[in-house]
Amino acid sequence: MAKFKKFQKLSLVLYALAAMAFVFAGNIPLMIIIVALDIFLEVKLYRCPHCGKGLDCRRKIHEDAVCPKCKKYIFRGL
Repeated sequence: MAKFKKFQKLSLVLYALAAMAFVFAGNIPLMIIIVALDIFLEVKLYRCPHCGKGLDCRRKIHEDAVCPKCKKYIFRGL
């Protein structure tokens, strides 16, 4: 559970940095690089520990969450 919460915080920080790069510096390429990095991390890290399939990052992950692919509890048996 802590890994998912850390990822959500990191994602929020990266999007804030991208917004600051665009608004304050007007640096569009830097903004695109930061957003691409966040999307890459989302694809690589936001996965079910049992089947390895990617999870939907828009869905709230809680203690008794079930993977939509393998139907196993995400945080049980780790």
